[in-house]
Amino acid sequence: MWGWLVIDTDKILSKCAQFGKSATQQRMAIIKELSGSKNSISAYDLLAQLKKQGHAFNISTIYRVLDFWIELGLIHKIESNNTYLVCNDSHHNHFHVLFHCLGCETVEESCKLSKQAMLPNMQSFKPKENQVIELQGLCKNCS
Repeated sequence: MWGWLVIDTDKILSKCAQFGKSATQQRMAIIKELSGSKNSISAYDLLAQLKKQGHAFNISTIYRVLDFWIELGLIHKIESNNTYLVCNDSHHNHFHVLFHCLGCETVEESCKLSKQAMLPNMQSFKPKENQVIELQGLCKNCS
């Protein structure tokens, strides 16, 4: 679990500069709120939390910004339950492996396993970067 970790603003700004993008107030508000969540969170729950803080975002803005951060490799989408979380890894040409507990809904990223899952440099196929492999099961507290 890591969504509750403090995000590194310098890392975010550096990543934006690397891609020639800007870290707008909307983008920063959304990633900061997402990083404050103890579990993965849906776009609609994120919207509700941001509205409580006085932000006037609509759901299409939330989805656009989430897609932006996914493209930069700073957050992951958990496809099985359509939720999002901040990445805790440095993204060096490998897949991201997430352990998703179906009991308590916690998600943990395995950096060690992710690095072992690297694909060899292949001439015939270039995989999309920042892909997520989600393994579903039960954590030790739920099993």
